[in-house]
Order: sequence, then C-alpha cells, then structure tokens
Amino acid sequence: MIAPATKACVGRRQAVGLCYRVLLWEESALSPEGLFFWRARRRELLAAMRDAGIKGSRGKLAELTQQLAELTRSSIDEPLAAAAEQRRSDAPAALPEALRGDERVLACRLSACSAEILCDLNADEESLDAAIQRWAAALPFTPGAERVIEALSREDAARLQEACRREAAEQDELGLNDAPDEEASAAEPAFHHVTVLAQEAVDALAPAPGRIFVDATLGGGGHSERLLAAGAEVWGIDQDPAARRAARKRLAAYGERLHVIAGNFRNAVELLRERGVASVDGLLADIGISSPQVDCPERGFSFLNDGPLDMRMNPENPRCAADIVNQASESELADILREYGEEHAARAIARRIVRRREQSPITTTKQLADLIADVLPRKGRQHPATRSFQALRIAVNDELGALDELLRTGLSLLRSGGRFAVITFHSLEDRAVKRFFERVTKAEIDRPEWPAPRPNPDYSAKLVFRRPVTAGDDELKRNPRARSAKLRVIEKL
Repeated sequence: MIAPATKACVGRRQAVGLCYRVLLWEESALSPEGLFFWRARRRELLAAMRDAGIKGSRGKLAELTQQLAELTRSSIDEPLAAAAEQRRSDAPAALPEALRGDERVLACRLSACSAEILCDLNADEESLDAAIQRWAAALPFTPGAERVIEALSREDAARLQEACRREAAEQDELGLNDAPDEEASAAEPAFHHVTVLAQEAVDALAPAPGRIFVDATLGGGGHSERLLAAGAEVWGIDQDPAARRAARKRLAAYGERLHVIAGNFRNAVELLRERGVASVDGLLADIGISSPQVDCPERGFSFLNDGPLDMRMNPENPRCAADIVNQASESELADILREYGEEHAARAIARRIVRRREQSPITTTKQLADLIADVLPRKGRQHPATRSFQALRIAVNDELGALDELLRTGLSLLRSGGRFAVITFHSLEDRAVKRFFERVTKAEIDRPEWPAPRPNPDYSAKLVFRRPVTAGDDELKRNPRARSAKLRVIEKL
C-alpha cells in the first residue's frame, strides 16, 4: 500500500462566514528564485489592489484578486505539492493534536514540508497570528518566515473543506488513518447485504473485459462483484463509510479494477469526471436502503429495535430524523408524511407529534413508532409506522431529489450502446424512473391540441425490457425483502 503524500483531517463544524486559508512551509521546499518572483509580483498586485480599492473600481479589484490567487497557486501551491510528492516517504504518520483537536480548524492537509489549514476565528478572541504561531510550533517541520493567508468566502471555504473531507475519507478506508483499523472494525457491526436482482441486473448490463461500469450504490458490493468477475472495471460510489469499507474488503482480490468513491450518487457524473472518466459502458443504481442499515439499531432506520432517531445514510449529514420530528412545523411534517410516505393520516400524526414534543423531545425510534401506533389502528401485517418511517428516511437523505439528479445526468455519462439500470423498491421511486425512461425512449410526442405528433427532443434511448423485471420465486424464498424490487433498463442510442 502506497502512503499518501499528505495527511488530511476535517473538523465537525461547517464553514461559517469569513474563513482563512493559511499555508505554511519549510523554507527549503521552495526555490529562492521562485520565492523572489512571488514576493515581487505579489507586492505589485497588492499595490494595484490598494489603488483600485481607493478608486472604487470593483471590477478591476476582482480581476486583481483573481490574479493574486492564480499567482499563489502557480508559485506556491503547485511547487509545494511537487515537493511533498518527492518526500512522500517522509510524510507524517499522524496529524498533531494541536491541529486535529482545535475547534477553530475546519480542515487541514499536512505533508512532510507544508501545512494547509482552513480556519474560522470569527467568534474567537485569539488572534490569527497567535493561532498560527501555536500551530507552527506543533508541525513536524520548522516553517520559514514566509506564509500565505487568504480570506475565503463561505462558498470557497466549503469547497476546500469538502475536498479535505474526501481525501480524509479515502485515507480512512485504505487504513491510513491515525486510529488502528482493527478498532474501527471491532466497534462497527459487520455489513452483510443480500443483493437483490443481482444476476438479472448484471446480465442486462452485459459486462466483459475492457468495459467500464459505474455501481452508483456500491453497498456491500454484490452487484460490483459480478461485474468484476466478468472482467469489467468498476467505479463504485457510496455515501455510507461502513458500506465502502465492507466493499473494499470483499472485493480486494480484484485489485485496481475496483475504484471506490465516497459520495452521493446524485453527483455520479461530477465524481467520475473529476477522476478523468468521461464515459462508461453501463450505470447501475440500486435505490433505497440496505439490509445492514435497517438491521443496525444504532442507525435508527427501523422501529423493530429501539435506537436513536437518526436515519442518515451518510453519518456526516448535519440533519437527522430527530431534527425534522422535533423542529419542523405541523404543516411541514404533514407534507413530508403525505408526499414521501403516501400516508393518509399524515395530518393526524403530525398533530400528535407536535403535541408530544411540547412535553419532551422525541429522540428514539420506539417513541415515534408507539406514538404513531396510538394514532392509527393496525390493519393487516404492516406496522402503522411503516409509511411514516419511510417518509422521514426519504426526507432526511433527500432520496427522491438525488434520484432525479441521477436520472437527469446519468445518460450523459454513457457511451452509445451503454445501458442504464435502476432497481427501485417503492412506488415513488419506480414512478420517477418509469416516467423518465418513457420520456427519453419515445421518438415522438403527441398532444390533443397538435395536428400531428412531433419529434421528441429528449429521445436518446430505447427500452431493454418493456416491463420491469421482478424477483423470482427462488429469490423471494431466500430474501423476502426482494418482493417489492423492480428493475428497469434503457440503452443509449
């Protein structure tokens, strides 16, 4: 396993207001000539920026600010990255506690010869200079007299924080984090997921050596394993770190043909293109929740076992189900239950939730399930809270919004003849997929007010199956949860 040139960490807080990017480096990491040019050109730009500010020339000031950022990138950032790569073997094994444990530090990258720190001191009495001196004293190298301090907007700071988050997550999954991997494994339940419609979905994609596929919902790696076994290359995406770790372990034998990405499938196209993948032969999405998430009480997805009212597929998502239940208005709660759970008693349940939380917050799955059961009498085998729990899960994770984004952009990632396969588990998901597939597979569209059909501007694919594929009797015996699964597939023209 090759160690990274930099170690990364990210704090729990999000970037708020004005933030600072601080860059410190060892004096020998940059050439004297490069530093001399940077100093001289920076002085010129700062003088021009001061003059533009005095004159009130906002356009000129913005242009000069951009030039200064580009100067820093070409003269400082890029040479430091090259120096860190050359000294990869000297990269620190761990981040100093002065950086990792400081609430002011929103994110950090540390190499053998430089440190990039994103910080927010807006609400802190300590000055920026004092904080930098304290951080510099903890670094594994001695910083020179030069440093870069850039004020960043909230948006730019959030982008830098997200980049560090991805880097830290990848290092964590590769076992390159500061804590022993065995400790994380011992504390975390095993991720055993029974893959639904595995053979049907893979057969529809037609994997073969040399072909590239995206498993947009990697999960435990069941679909990816079959694609890899057929000789294909797979890019797997998942927002759940437990799923990514399990898939890496399960599929380690396939080596470099498997690429695991931390992220939400709604950003599949962006995530792939950031990594130089412009087009693929197939895209698979298994929408919904996985068995390990349902079966783990600590994740708070199910009322079968009591647990915290969480429901986040990505544990780093700032909003959990308890936040919605205890903070949303009665009308907002009713809308969520009605729209995402198709719950006819949405208004009555929302009213009861609001009354109950006035006494004390609703924080566990059992509390919420019992409350709903008091409102609705049980009919048949389905628990009265089933629809409400589905609705809250969809709202917490914005599942339908993510699905719409994947459908909207997914075809652009496919080569001609590439196939797009989607497995859904409830009517809201399937309805969205069905409507989208119908829209892009009709050569012509017609309306009553038109004298004749017209060419469909969205026509770009053909149906592989006219009807959705469902689980057979043998699979239903092995896995009753497959009873609601539907597979739909289209092929790009």
